[in-house]
Amino acid sequence: MPIQLTPRQLDIVELVREHAPVTGDQIAEMIGLSRPTLRADLSLLTMLGLISAKPKVGYFPAETPSSQGEFEQRLQQIYVKDIYSTPVTISEHATAYDAVVQLLCENTGTLMVTGESGELKGVVSRKDVLKLTMGHADLSTIPVGLAMTRRAHMAALTPEETVLDAADKLVKHQVNCLPVVSGEGDSMMVGRVTKTDILRVLIDLAGKGGSPAPN
Repeated sequence: MPIQLTPRQLDIVELVREHAPVTGDQIAEMIGLSRPTLRADLSLLTMLGLISAKPKVGYFPAETPSSQGEFEQRLQQIYVKDIYSTPVTISEHATAYDAVVQLLCENTGTLMVTGESGELKGVVSRKDVLKLTMGHADLSTIPVGLAMTRRAHMAALTPEETVLDAADKLVKHQVNCLPVVSGEGDSMMVGRVTKTDILRVLIDLAGKGGSPAPN
């Protein structure tokens, strides 16, 4: 099934058609969002062949839009199980302070909260603990469970989903990473997929070799 673009992604494609060449900063200004917020959208649209990017120049309408189907087909042949990595976890019995320390020590933006048997209980991010600090709370007395997003309210991936599915979910849910779950009720966590993982696959497929994106 072809990837379903979000309304924002469709707006970006239309803006590029109307204003090319246009930089990422100009697109962000026209939409009313920051450039970092649009980074994943611009990367995905470029890799799908819907827009073209030239370093230090800007974005252009795709020269060969028919290549989108071929690129999607290649992405459908790579699975989450082929790219997922080991997640950084924290026990559900830990405190919010423990979460802050681990986020800093592991240099990550997201921790997966697990139960005693390794089952996924939820996810806690830097933003989650930052909200607590703004309330001047004593983080050492607050269970991490009060800061996390619980399993029932978060998206996840399975090993048999494709990289295209993973990219679609990351963009739609506006998160930096997703847990990979398996087992009965999809409760056991086996890994994680990050935006960096997805972009690495896209860059490899496109043969960009790390070429810089336009400003």
